[in-house]
Amino acid sequence: MATRDQVNPFYEQMSGIYVGIDLALPGRRRTGVGVLNTVEPMYFVNTLSSREELVSFALGQKPSFVCIDAPPLGLPRHGFNRLIEIKARKLGGLRLLPPLLGSMRLLTMYGIQVANYLRQVNIKVLEVHPTSTLKVLGMDRQGFMRIITSSLRAQVSNVHEIDALVSAFTCLLHDHGCTEALTGYGDDEGALIIPRSDCEIQVLLRGYA
Repeated sequence: MATRDQVNPFYEQMSGIYVGIDLALPGRRRTGVGVLNTVEPMYFVNTLSSREELVSFALGQKPSFVCIDAPPLGLPRHGFNRLIEIKARKLGGLRLLPPLLGSMRLLTMYGIQVANYLRQVNIKVLEVHPTSTLKVLGMDRQGFMRIITSSLRAQVSNVHEIDALVSAFTCLLHDHGCTEALTGYGDDEGALIIPRSDCEIQVLLRGYA
């Protein structure tokens, strides 16, 4: 667990607990999880393996939102891509993997399973894409981490944990009205949440990067 010794003024404007998940298939210990707690304020990360570990972790945080990265949380009405993937490519070249292409099929089904379980216990779950979040905000992973901590190497074990934190940060932006949704053909295709490029928070972020 990592805590901040000094309160960044950015956090003083926020209030909530946001969980990000960089999902991988169970059994591979590659699922990164991250929490941004703007009440404390603090953050922490971990790498998990099983669905049971993941669900227990998410429930234990009592989050305002959970944001899941990697698998789409909806299925395409036609072919391998949802309308969301098509819209994302047209919107500044954001590139998402097709939900049903190759190994993504199993991950997509697993992501939908995890999201449905969390929603059944009244947790708000969103689909996000950290690479797209950072691209819209004009940052790389290192720039993002400078917002969270000044010692990246000491605090985070792997890229999955960083992407989990970016996912949690996208939750935070969403909770404060700084995102937009790329939607599909219907509810079955779901929606991808990305930052709004015209949001005031982007200016604020650049002041702390």
